[in-house]
Amino acid sequence: MADHGLEWHSLLDALCVERGYLDNGELASRYCEVTRRTGLSAYESAYKSLANWRQGLHTPTRRNFRILGLLLGVDSLDGERRALWTTLYEQAQRRRPAGEAPQAGAPASTGRPARWPLGRGATVLLAAGLLAVCGVVAGYLTGRSDAPAETGPTASAVPGQIADGPIDMTGQRIYWLQFVRLRPGQSAVVHGKRGARCGAPPPSWDEVLPELPAVASGEWADGGVGYRVSRACQGPTPARAVVFSAHRQGTEMFILYDDPVTIVVD
Repeated sequence: MADHGLEWHSLLDALCVERGYLDNGELASRYCEVTRRTGLSAYESAYKSLANWRQGLHTPTRRNFRILGLLLGVDSLDGERRALWTTLYEQAQRRRPAGEAPQAGAPASTGRPARWPLGRGATVLLAAGLLAVCGVVAGYLTGRSDAPAETGPTASAVPGQIADGPIDMTGQRIYWLQFVRLRPGQSAVVHGKRGARCGAPPPSWDEVLPELPAVASGEWADGGVGYRVSRACQGPTPARAVVFSAHRQGTEMFILYDDPVTIVVD
């Protein structure tokens, strides 16, 4: 991959501008919607953090890195640009500790980025797509999880997690899938809900279902109790598989247990 001579915060700032976020006001509002943080103090904290991230004064946590990727449509970029986004973030993580606290007196980003390697045609299409996505993101949100995901944001479908019809993950490992493409009639395990404590049984399906985001192109189903390999638990822990069953064409985007998920039914 070509060396574009950029740092991650420059790419972040450039992509914000490409998406129309010349300052941090609207983006901070979108961030608060996704994280379900309300009130003036939450907005001000998000605004200052975004300014610091865009200037390179702090590096966001991995959770916030994934949320930024969702809000900015990073999954819509081609493979090389997605890899550049992730690679430079990992480099920034190694250079300085991740931080959320704003630096006193730090000014907001000027919106004058280094050049982001996007073609003009792709920029127009992606910007238009973002406007549609932002209108529906808030409707697909769910609550936070107390445990990080067991696979990275580049996770792909694994055997047994996509099938024609119902899925039973009893006794099997459950992975988080960030992006899933299905046909009507297919089902996919997109995540797993673990118990409140490591090693504890997961909640019942009747407890899990009300917390899941609303979806228009399908419905949620219980995938049985398998296990997740959780970093928080330092190993496997019981989890209930959350299955999406596709019924009709559409795109769903939401945050599930702190992880971004995109489902395309076509």
